[in-house]
Amino acid sequence: MFHPPEYSASPLHRLLDLLMRTFAVGTFFGVHVRMYWTAAVLMPLLFLQWVPAATFGERLLYAAIEFFGLFTIVWTHEMGHILAGERHGIRTDLITLSPLGGVAHMGAPAKSPREEILVSLAGPAVHLLWLAVVAPLYWLLPERLVDVDGWLLCPVQFTLWYLVTVNTTMLVFNLLPFFPLDGGRVLRAVMALRMHANKATMVATSIGIGGAVVFAVVWLLQPGLAGSLSFVLALSCLSACLNERRVAQHVLIYEQHRRDPWEVDGDAWKLGGDPRAAADERRPGWFTRLRREQAAKRQAAAAAEAAQLARDVAAALERVHQVGLGGLTERERQVLQRAAKQQRRSG
Repeated sequence: MFHPPEYSASPLHRLLDLLMRTFAVGTFFGVHVRMYWTAAVLMPLLFLQWVPAATFGERLLYAAIEFFGLFTIVWTHEMGHILAGERHGIRTDLITLSPLGGVAHMGAPAKSPREEILVSLAGPAVHLLWLAVVAPLYWLLPERLVDVDGWLLCPVQFTLWYLVTVNTTMLVFNLLPFFPLDGGRVLRAVMALRMHANKATMVATSIGIGGAVVFAVVWLLQPGLAGSLSFVLALSCLSACLNERRVAQHVLIYEQHRRDPWEVDGDAWKLGGDPRAAADERRPGWFTRLRREQAAKRQAAAAAEAAQLARDVAAALERVHQVGLGGLTERERQVLQRAAKQQRRSG
């Protein structure tokens, strides 16, 4: 694409282009893996600062464990999504690793809410598998399984602790109900089981924007690296939510090949579907449904009572034919009196 000279020479443009560059890590199980240079440069430096160690060699080893451990966990998380997607016919050829985690570039969106729930939960489920293996080892193995002179920490115990901590953190974080996190996608899909998927998307992304505000507040209250990461998370969530809202206003979520309602009315998503059929498709609220159910039960009870009264009246009239009015029992007289009262009320 041709850019004007002033655009190509823009320092901001060059900086963004540099930050967005990636390099190939390798191909595993048919999926290409690439990493942002920013992740490859910044994360090891950060890990070197975080590691409590007595010697530089110890610090270097633990920083390497943290770096490779983190992105191995992130890669397995994304592979969980990919494997679940392939079971539903979604092909994925690329994973990109960034300082904030990873992205599996799915070849197609989910085709139904149920499919999105399964694909979204497959990533967090991988962390449960990790924890099922490393957590028992961390609890059962002795603290100083490997003891190196002059080192503050045991390498084996540190590695297990780190794997348990990262997997637990990623499991909880990804299940937060903030779009585009896995929890936010599951929330959208669950709501789509009860309402139009595009309307569910608008609700889920509104909650996601609220999550972005939460991350921004953390950035304001917590200075330093943690606050900076929260600020980047806030921007990422806000951008993803706004993009998904634009999509939901123009195409059908889960049925992207159909565009007709939005060619008729660009605001069709507000009604949850085709404006020509919106009145028929809208589901009544829970209070309205409860009132209708109660009314139906009352009508059924009244019909059953009327049918029983008709049977009792028929039996009483048969007795009149046999023994006359004087031979009726008190209950049979009450049945005839109740039937007469209902007849007078009805006109």
